[in-house]
Amino acid sequence: MTLNPTAKNYRVAVAAYEAGRPSYPAEIVAALPLQAARCVVDLGAGTGKFTRLLLQHLTATTRLVAVEPVAEMSAKLAQEAKVEVINTRADAIDLATGSVDLVTCAQAFHWFDNEASVAEIARLLRPGGTLALVWNNRDDRAPWVEALSVMIEKYAGDTPRQRSGHWRWILKDPRFVLEKEIVQDHPHRMARQGVYERVVSTSYVANLPDAEKAALRDKTDQILREAGLGDAEEVVFPYVTQLFLLKRV
Repeated sequence: MTLNPTAKNYRVAVAAYEAGRPSYPAEIVAALPLQAARCVVDLGAGTGKFTRLLLQHLTATTRLVAVEPVAEMSAKLAQEAKVEVINTRADAIDLATGSVDLVTCAQAFHWFDNEASVAEIARLLRPGGTLALVWNNRDDRAPWVEALSVMIEKYAGDTPRQRSGHWRWILKDPRFVLEKEIVQDHPHRMARQGVYERVVSTSYVANLPDAEKAALRDKTDQILREAGLGDAEEVVFPYVTQLFLLKRV
C-alpha cells in the first residue's frame, strides 16, 4: 500500500505546520494510560507535536517509538534524544507482535483508516492495550472559523479528512472496545500570522501554486478583518479536541 499522494504535500508544509497548528490539552494527555506503559507508539507523528507531550509524561524506562512516513515531517522530531523515529507507513511497522501497550494517533488516523493499517495496529497491541485517537478540530461555531473552513474545504476533493466520518468504522470493530470518549473545547492563542499558516498547513492546500496561496492569504485577511481581528497581533483560534480510547480485545 502506497502513501496517499496528498499526504506527501506535507513535505513542503513543515514550517507552516509547526507555526499554525495547536498543541493538545493537558487533560487529553492525562487521560492516557501512560504510567504503566512499557512501549508506546505514536503513529503518524508528524513534526512531533503530540510526541513531545508524551515524552513529558513517560517514565525513563518506557520505549517511545514515533512512526511517520514523511521524513521531512519527522526530521525535527528525530533530534529528540529519547524518541525512536521510524519512517514507514502505518501498515508496515517492524515491531514485535503484542509488544506495544499504547498506540496514539493524533491528527492522523483518517489518513490510514483502512483494514491493513488497523490489522497492523491490532497486531502490535497486547491484549488489553489501548488505541488512542485524537483530533483537534476547527470550531466552526465561531463564524470566522466557519468562513475559513468553507474557504479551505473547496480544495479538499477526495482527500481523507476527519470531518468525513469515514474513520468511525473502527469504533465498531470487533478487535476493539470503545472505553471512553472525551470532547473538550481547546482555544489556541496564536500570532495573527499563524492563522494563514494554519490554512496552508492543510494537506490539500500546501502544494497549491504560489499565486493561489497569495489569494488565500488575501481572503484570510479579509475574513479576519470582517471578524474585527484585522489589527490584532494575537488571535484566539477555537478548536474542539476529541479523544477516543479503544481497548484491544
